[in-house]
Amino acid sequence: MSETDEQLNKRLHELMGLCWHELTAQGLPHWYICKNCKSEIHGDPSLLQIDFVNTWEGFGILWEFTQQHERWEEFIQNQLWGVMPIQTVLENLVSPPALAKAVMEFFEKK
Repeated sequence: MSETDEQLNKRLHELMGLCWHELTAQGLPHWYICKNCKSEIHGDPSLLQIDFVNTWEGFGILWEFTQQHERWEEFIQNQLWGVMPIQTVLENLVSPPALAKAVMEFFEKK
């Protein structure tokens, strides 16, 4: 069974050490407390989570995380399987959903 985008995003937040905010309203409009990290959060709750799967902003954050990780070279070698045509590389990594899935699969293997 394939996981949903939300499930994958939640797991990527955890992998990267970011809180997946679960909010409790605090009475005032746009005023919340996160059940997980206990942070007070003001503003639109739909903007709190980073969407690594469907946005280029999330892709960039995930790409930088992966490049800075100590296992970057191993990750790239694992994804490229030697020499691949550039189109295959683009299809397998240079899209938000493809990179999100590749990162999660790679780091779960350990």
